[in-house]
Amino acid sequence: MSNSEQAAKRYVFDPLWDQETERLLTNEAIWDPGTSERLDRLGVAAGWSVLEVGAGHGGTAERLAELVGPTGRVTAADLETGRLARLKDKGIEVLQADITTDELPAGQFDLVHSRMLVQHLPDRPAAVRKMVAALKPGGWLFLEDTDSLPLFRSVVSEDFLQDIRTAGYGLMRESGHEPRGGHFDLQAALECGLEDVSAEGRTVMMQGGSAQARHYQLWLEFMRPRITGAGLLDDARIDAALEEMADPANRWLSQILISTYGRRPR
Repeated sequence: MSNSEQAAKRYVFDPLWDQETERLLTNEAIWDPGTSERLDRLGVAAGWSVLEVGAGHGGTAERLAELVGPTGRVTAADLETGRLARLKDKGIEVLQADITTDELPAGQFDLVHSRMLVQHLPDRPAAVRKMVAALKPGGWLFLEDTDSLPLFRSVVSEDFLQDIRTAGYGLMRESGHEPRGGHFDLQAALECGLEDVSAEGRTVMMQGGSAQARHYQLWLEFMRPRITGAGLLDDARIDAALEEMADPANRWLSQILISTYGRRPR
C-alpha cells in the first residue's frame, strides 16, 4: 500500500469513492463564494505566491490564480492529485503531499490557505505549524474549518434531520473528525505566535433539491453503510432523509464555517 493510500485510510472520506468528485464540487458550490470574498478582503493581489493545502477539486486554487495573475505563483497541494491535473495547464503547480508526514516548502508564500482539512487531522497544531513555516515573514495564514452544531437547523421542526446529524457526525468523530474544528484553528494560530489574529464564522441557508443540498445527500450516502452497520439508523430512515433533502420546500442551515486569519511576524 502506498503512503497516500495509507494516509487516505485515516481520513473520513475516501478520495477513491466513485462519487467523491461530485461531493467535492457540491462542497465548492456551498463555500467557494465566501472564501473568494475573504481572499479579496485579505488583499491577495498580482505577484503573490500562494499555497492551497488540501486543494480538493481545485476551485479555490483556480480563484487564487486569477487573483495573483501571471506574475504570481499558485501551488495546489493534496494527498490525491488526480483531480488537480487540469490545473497544470493554467500555470498552477500541483504538489502531492501528506501534511501529517511531509514538510511544505519553507518560507516561500505570501498566503497559505486550507479549508476543511485541519479538523480531520490527528495532530492539528503540528499541521498548523507546518503551514506557518511555509509563510514568508509578513505572510498570511487563512484557515477554514467548521462547527457542525447548527447543521440542519430549520423552520420545519426543532428536530429536522437531527437524528441524521447525530449519527453521521458521531461516527465521523470516531474516525478523527473534530466537529469544533474551527475553534481549534484559532487556538493554534494564537499558539503559533501569529500577529493580527482574528476569526469569524459564516453559514449558508440550503434549499432542498439544489446543488448545495446535493452535498448533504452525498455525505449521507457515503456515511450510510457506517450508520446502518452501527445500528444507529435503518435504510428506510436514510431514504426518507434523502427525500427530505431533495424537497425544495425544505430549507436548513449549514455548519458554521469559521475563518481564522493570522500574519507571520516580519
